Amino acid sequence: MSLLHGLSTPIAFGTLQWGTTWIDHTILSAHGVISESEARKIVAETTKSGVTVWDTAEGYGGGTSEKRLGRLLSKDAIVMTKFLPVPWRYSHGCFERAVRESCRRLQIECIPIYLLHSPVHWRPIEFWVEAAAICKRKGLIKAMGLSNCNADQVRRAVLAGQKYGIDVVTNQVHYSLLCYNSKSLQEMESTCRELNVKIVGFSPIGQGLLTDGLTTERLASNRPARMLHLKLDDLFDLRSCLKLLSLKYQKSMAQIALNWCICHEIIPLVGCRSLNQAKDSLGCLGWKLDTDDVKRLDRLALSKSTLESPSWRRSIFVTLFGLVMLSCRFLDYIGLGMVKHAWL
Repeated sequence: MSLLHGLSTPIAFGTLQWGTTWIDHTILSAHGVISESEARKIVAETTKSGVTVWDTAEGYGGGTSEKRLGRLLSKDAIVMTKFLPVPWRYSHGCFERAVRESCRRLQIECIPIYLLHSPVHWRPIEFWVEAAAICKRKGLIKAMGLSNCNADQVRRAVLAGQKYGIDVVTNQVHYSLLCYNSKSLQEMESTCRELNVKIVGFSPIGQGLLTDGLTTERLASNRPARMLHLKLDDLFDLRSCLKLLSLKYQKSMAQIALNWCICHEIIPLVGCRSLNQAKDSLGCLGWKLDTDDVKRLDRLALSKSTLESPSWRRSIFVTLFGLVMLSCRFLDYIGLGMVKHAWL
């Protein structure tokens, strides 16, 4: 059984917005860098509640998100970090160097779960699984994970893992009430269950689309809404049901949406910028929606899966993300990797 099965606290926290460079402070976040003291409070609160799984990536703040987790997390945390398969990375050596650099930033010798950030690369997915197996034999990673992979890619990766000697234990995808009825998502979920690959669902509340505070103005700036071409009318029936259930269970709409993921045996991956957000997310634990209420939400769920995005679009995104990663690393190298706001 993998590290992600049988969790007593089935939720993971992500650190996409925990980078600390000038770019993170001025461009990537509308609210600036999270202070070190606030991050420390979030880690303390979640640890107290039994959270053990944390997600980051070498691309988040050019690795400064990893550095922050290295300072704040205990050594027994289950850390997931990711390899960004940009076009100029072409060899097993590129993969191993990235693993070693992540280990150094996280202040650990072996990464519990190392993910391929996206399957879009001119090298086949099997090539990167072999690279992960080599790193496992060198004691650098324990298991491999995937991100944004469809059913066929999951199956290919698991078969390659069996061939080369490494377990593929998770697929991290957008999983929420916005995409549940997508054919591609349901095929992927069925394949993961068949192969014992645990799904970790990012954007489980649609970055605010499934919360109490959604407004027309916030919808206009919401990235998932733009990617999935969603309008407020598309969400009306689903949000109305969430609101009714929030009153029934005396929980927030976000907590209902997160608990729905848990009822489907999905680990929701939530990001947070404040202690209050962390506490609200933790409110999805310790109780469960009735079966009839889960089925009611299932029927109202949308079918807007990012797994159906064309590969060329995702390739462009990975390349641009890679350029941002290099820029953040340069700022970190010259001493601008930690803006003063991060320490307040």
